[in-house]
Amino acid sequence: MRTELDIGGWRVTAPARAATAGLTAAPPVSVLVSYRGAQDTIGEAVQSLLDQTVAPYEIVVCDDGSADDVHEGLGELLREVQLLQKPPGGTGSAINAAARVASGEHLLALDARDVFEPRRIEAVSAVLAARPDLDIVATDAIIEREGEPVSTLGRISPFPPAEERRAMLGRCTFLWPSVRRSTLLENGGLDESLRALGDWDCWLRLVLAGASVAYVHEPLYRRRLTRAAHSAASMVAHLEDQVRLTEKALDEGWLDEDERALADELLEERKCRLARELARAAVESRDRAARERSLPLLTGHGFRVATRAKAAATMVSPALASRFLARHRDADELDELELTGRGLRLPA
Repeated sequence: MRTELDIGGWRVTAPARAATAGLTAAPPVSVLVSYRGAQDTIGEAVQSLLDQTVAPYEIVVCDDGSADDVHEGLGELLREVQLLQKPPGGTGSAINAAARVASGEHLLALDARDVFEPRRIEAVSAVLAARPDLDIVATDAIIEREGEPVSTLGRISPFPPAEERRAMLGRCTFLWPSVRRSTLLENGGLDESLRALGDWDCWLRLVLAGASVAYVHEPLYRRRLTRAAHSAASMVAHLEDQVRLTEKALDEGWLDEDERALADELLEERKCRLARELARAAVESRDRAARERSLPLLTGHGFRVATRAKAAATMVSPALASRFLARHRDADELDELELTGRGLRLPA
C-alpha cells in the first residue's frame, strides 16, 4: 500500500510506512554518466550536475568505446569527474562499470545527452534522509523533442499508486532513478545482453524482487528525444528487448497467477509487434528476407486486417511495399522511440 507524503516540501508517493523521527543525514549520492558518441552534449550534462543545489558525492563518466573524443567534449570539466574508458558494450555495460567503481551509497544515472534539473539531487537526498529504508527514489521527468519541452512523464504515464508490479510489467514507470548501490549490484546490475531496454529490465527485476520505491512528483530529469538518433533498426532492438524482459519475468518465478496471466498476454502482443517491425524493416531496407519476414503476418494469429494486407502486398512485390511504407511510416514513431519502447507514447 502506498501513501502520499510531504518530505521537505516535495510531494512524494512512497510505501505506507511512517517517516523516521527527524531527518537522518542524507547518504552520499554518486552520479554515473554513460557516454557514447556524445561529444557535443557531455559538457552540458556534466555542468548540470555541477549546478545542483546539493552537490553529487562524485561524478563517474564511463566512455563506452566511443569513436569521438570524450576529453575534448569535457574540456576543463574533466577535472571534475572520474573518467573510465572501456571497449564498446552498450549503456548497461557502461552503467555497470561505473557502479562498480562508485563509492556512494546510492547511485543516480544520467545519459550524456540529457541533463538534471538543478534540484534533482536535493529532492532525492531529502527523501532518502527521511526514508532510509527506500531502495529506489524516482522523479518525474520533462520530455523534450528537438530542444523543446513537449510533456512530462507524469502526464504521459502517472506513477501508479498501487499495483506497481503489474504497471511495471506493462510500461517503464520511471526513468533513471536513484538506486541503492548494494541492491543494484546484488541483483546483477543492468543486463548487458539487452541493447535498448536494460534500464527498464533492471528496475522491473528490482521491483519484482521486493525493492521499495518512492516517486517525487516534480519533473527533475530532462529526457531529450532526437529523431536523428533513432532508426527502424533501433525500433527492432526495443521490441526484441520487450519480448526478452517479459520472458525473463515469467522465467524467474517472481509472478503470482494473475501477474503471469498479464505477462503471457503482454508477451503475445510484444511478439506480434516485433514480427510486424521485423517485416517492415526488411521491406524498407529492400532485404531479400522481406517475403520470409512477412509470411508469419499473413498466416499467423493476432494480426489486424491492415497488417495482413501489407504482408500480402509484400509477398506480391516487396519493392512496391517498400515505397508505400516509406511514404506512410509515422515520423513521430521513431521520434518517440525512447518512450514507445518503454510502453509509453506522447499525447496527441
